[in-house]
Formats: sequence, C-alpha cells, structure tokens
Amino acid sequence: MPLLRPGQSARDRSPDGVQDTSRKSAGQESKERDATVQPGALTDDQQRQVQDLKRIDASVRQHEAAHQAAGGPHAGGASFTFTRGPDGKNYATAGEVQVDAGAESDPEATVRKMDTVKAAALAPSDPSAQDLRVAQQADAMKIQAQQELRRKGAEPAGARNGDAPDGRDSGDDGARPSDTAAPALAARGAAAYASAFGIGQRSGTAGIMV
Repeated sequence: MPLLRPGQSARDRSPDGVQDTSRKSAGQESKERDATVQPGALTDDQQRQVQDLKRIDASVRQHEAAHQAAGGPHAGGASFTFTRGPDGKNYATAGEVQVDAGAESDPEATVRKMDTVKAAALAPSDPSAQDLRVAQQADAMKIQAQQELRRKGAEPAGARNGDAPDGRDSGDDGARPSDTAAPALAARGAAAYASAFGIGQRSGTAGIMV
C-alpha cells in the first residue's frame, strides 16, 4: 500500500499513489477554460460559429433597440437570451421588449397610443410573427376607440349620461348597422386578443412582448 506524502489526504490520491487533480471547483475550471481559449486555438468551424454568433448578437440588439425607440414611453427595457460561444463569451441570440398595449380611459388617447404601439411593433426592418400580431392588435384596438368616439359624438348629451331620449337603454342598439358592423367585428377581435394576452383597460396595467 503506497504511503501518503505529507499534506496529502487519502481522497486526493489515485490508486497508484499519484495525487488526483481532476477534482476542481467550477471557478477553477472556468478560469482554466477561459485562459486556454485563445483566438488562434479555435478551429475553423469554431471561428465560423463565433462570427455567426456575433452577427446574430448585433441583429438581435438592433431589433430590440428599434422597438424601444419607436415605443417611447410605452416601451420597457429589453431582455435577452444568451448563448455561450466556443470562445467562452456570451452572445444575445433572442430578445424581447415589453410594450404597454392597454387601452386608455380616454378613447382619443387610446387612438394615439395604438398608433405608437403599432409603430413600435413594426419598427425593426425584420418584424417577427409576434411583431405583426401586435400591430394587428393595435389596429383593432384603435378601431374600437374610434368607434367609441363616433358613438359619443352622435349621442345627445342625455344619452351620454346613460339616459336615452326615447327611454331605451343607451348603447349600440340604436346605432345603424352600416356604421358599426365592421368596427364591431374588429372590436370583438381586439377583445378576444386582449383576453388571451391578459391586456387590461388602463394604461400601465397591460404589457405584451415584441
């Protein structure tokens, strides 16, 4: 049985008596890996992978920055998903920006806000399928708000307060089908979309990702 050298514990020696150095902390392994990964040490395939990751990183960051710039006060910060490259560095390979798409209490403000939301969704040069869906939802919400504005503009003052002049409950019952059919369809679509995504009815209470 081999003897232990001074300072060597039984668990640190291999069966042949040589000290086992394979047990390293995560920090030690990371430092050693980073120290050994040099540009010249990468294979051709790894170098191509790094270049691809760099291009993706730049594209993702540019995409999300466009959403933020166009969204203005209705856009939040960008969050990214990172992939570690063969050079030991992290590269952004996916991202998203939260946009407040909740309707305002004032329909005029909602119209303006939906214009901004749509602009934010379509701001990148390569809008995603999710970006296009958000733009369509903003259009539907805008139509709904415009319909409400037209209804308020056509109603007498008493009807706006809930008292229809003929005694009937105020609402869409007295509206002409030709004025409300298409907006109503869009409004129902917006309501369904809002329900699916948990979109609220007040600014700051709803957010969707682009």
